[in-house]
Amino acid sequence: MILEIQSLYGNQRYRNFFIGIIVLVLGSLIIVFDYPQIEFFEKMNTESYHLMNGEKKDLHKRLVFEFSIGIVILALGILLLIMSMLRRFEKEIR
Repeated sequence: MILEIQSLYGNQRYRNFFIGIIVLVLGSLIIVFDYPQIEFFEKMNTESYHLMNGEKKDLHKRLVFEFSIGIVILALGILLLIMSMLRRFEKEIR
């Protein structure tokens, strides 16, 4: 079983596919865990938001930045999956 996994991982065709899946999952986890926290800050009324101390406002800004990075990572994972599938189909056609 372990030899099969190592041989699949060592194969160039499958390497980008597995990396794409890992990056896709990582981006999805970042988005899933950050979105509810961002929504909490976004749904606060303006008076409550202005009364918060600087640390919490900085936390909100960092969450928005992290969420943006999560979207980029998710898009990168999708791109890697699509590229690996296109290469695979291209090699099978030849």
